Amino acid sequence: MVETATKSVSRQLLLLIAVLVFSTLVWMAVRRMRDLMMLGYVDSAIGRVRTVAAAEEQFAKAHPEIGYTCSLSQLPHDELITGLVAKNQKYNGYLFEIVGCKASAPKKPNLIYQITARPLRSGLPAFCSDDSGIVKSDYGGSVEKCLANGVPLGN
Repeated sequence: MVETATKSVSRQLLLLIAVLVFSTLVWMAVRRMRDLMMLGYVDSAIGRVRTVAAAEEQFAKAHPEIGYTCSLSQLPHDELITGLVAKNQKYNGYLFEIVGCKASAPKKPNLIYQITARPLRSGLPAFCSDDSGIVKSDYGGSVEKCLANGVPLGN
């Protein structure tokens, strides 16, 4: 009888260990998938900032009397920009905006602009660019810090 009870406890203990190991593996897999998904969001944001910067250059060349635009809807529409306009400037956890347009004088073309990709989820970096075309980041998620002294990304 004692031997049967001991075997039963041993089986229960083995089952508990198996459940704990399985649960740990599932938790690790879920974390890994979440991390990969966030990496996809980051890559997507960087690509869209670069696309908007290139579209700004096209717009300024096509409209020298206006210079750069502060409206995504005025940019030459490719698939990415059309998607941003259709989704209220939000995509994959980021809000995209063109800000800081400035002309050298009234009724002169805009010579300066800034693009921001503001994360809508915590833990994601912010991205930005300006008329230089250099994409920068702030790993704390602040577009203000990105614009002020962001870390330039490699091309």
